[in-house]
Amino acid sequence: MKDYTFIRPGVAVTISAATLSLALIIGLWLIFSLKDAATTVTRGAKTVETLHRYNAGLEVWRQMATGTDAAYRRPEAIAQRDSIGRELRVQLSGLANTMNDERERDLLQNVLLGLTGATPGSREALDARSAMIVLLAKQDSAMFHAAQASQQAVLLSAILLALTIVAAGTLIVPMAWLYVRYKRGATIEVKV
Repeated sequence: MKDYTFIRPGVAVTISAATLSLALIIGLWLIFSLKDAATTVTRGAKTVETLHRYNAGLEVWRQMATGTDAAYRRPEAIAQRDSIGRELRVQLSGLANTMNDERERDLLQNVLLGLTGATPGSREALDARSAMIVLLAKQDSAMFHAAQASQQAVLLSAILLALTIVAAGTLIVPMAWLYVRYKRGATIEVKV
């Protein structure tokens, strides 16, 4: 080992142990952050899709209720408008029951009030439309936060990979050097 100028095996093992310990901590942090991000994305995507579908139905109902076209005044159009309104009320009530956030439930209640007791074009109907827009914005914001968490996970993955490479390198290089020297017939003297 007189001609061995690389890092000492004891130091290499210490560095490797420290970097592997740090990699383990970062790996666990990565796993939990990805789990949270995946849960947020799944729940948010489902809610956003549902809200966009309901918002489209709400806009159709509002257009049918406030439209001045004579086609909207026919009995079958009124029946269709009422059917859309009833279906939206049932679906929005079901969605309100599944939401955990009290503020979001209040916004959904405003939407429901706009569908039930409000006359088209009234203040309640406008509040319902505003509440739906705020709900959509909140869900979009949650999706952006999940995307940021995913970006952070990519950074953590890069750090984890770098630490693993450092740990492997500090163990493999000294041991490989010694092995190659041993195979070439060099005597390895270890100082104690």
